[in-house]
Amino acid sequence: AGDQNLFTSLYPTLSQQLPREPMEWRRSYGRAPKMIHLESNFVQFKEELLPKEGNKALLTFPFLHIYWTECCDTEVYKTTVKDDITKWQNVLKAHNSVDWLIVVVESDAKKKNKTNILPRTSIVDKIRNDFCNKQSDRCVVLSDPLKDSSRSQESWNAFLTKLRTLLLMSFTKNLGKFEDDMRTLREKRTEPGWSFCEYFMVQEELAFVFEMLQQFEDALVQYDELDALFSQYVVNFGAGGKCL
Repeated sequence: AGDQNLFTSLYPTLSQQLPREPMEWRRSYGRAPKMIHLESNFVQFKEELLPKEGNKALLTFPFLHIYWTECCDTEVYKTTVKDDITKWQNVLKAHNSVDWLIVVVESDAKKKNKTNILPRTSIVDKIRNDFCNKQSDRCVVLSDPLKDSSRSQESWNAFLTKLRTLLLMSFTKNLGKFEDDMRTLREKRTEPGWSFCEYFMVQEELAFVFEMLQQFEDALVQYDELDALFSQYVVNFGAGGKCL
């Protein structure tokens, strides 16, 4: 969300560098941590893409929402950007989407062309006060990201680390909820109207997720469980018992 032209200018570098450094992925239930590379698909913010109540999909809606701005002008922030961020956050709250990040891009060249500008970091302070409350880390500064300097590189690396961390946190949380919903659905398999085909699609999507993360053993576990469940279905059906 936010300044689409700004994001477009940074996207090639972002998409190339985001997966370079691995992240340690820690999950619950005593599972051993693993190192994974994060590749993300960025889409323009639209309310219709947000998950709806009862949506069991994991791959069809965005996890982390990012608002981009390079505003450094007092009046522009008051009259335009602040209102735009407010509308964006209200839509997220309406859909219970709590994973977000605001990126403020600072450009020395842009500041030189402005007269009514705030002192350095003041826009960031205002955004943090207006929107972040106790989550000040949800607003980050990206300094001259396209400039070839050590300061710009340090800023870019810090931003990538923050983005990887938030992406992984959000993904892990959504994955955990998806697995909980899947287990609840599986436990209902003896109830009338339960469909193995519908359940198959849910657990197969979980397998696809593990494949995307190159966690092939975890993906195979999902197919083994589906195979066992289907075998039970066939045996019960052949014995004249309840269909699963």
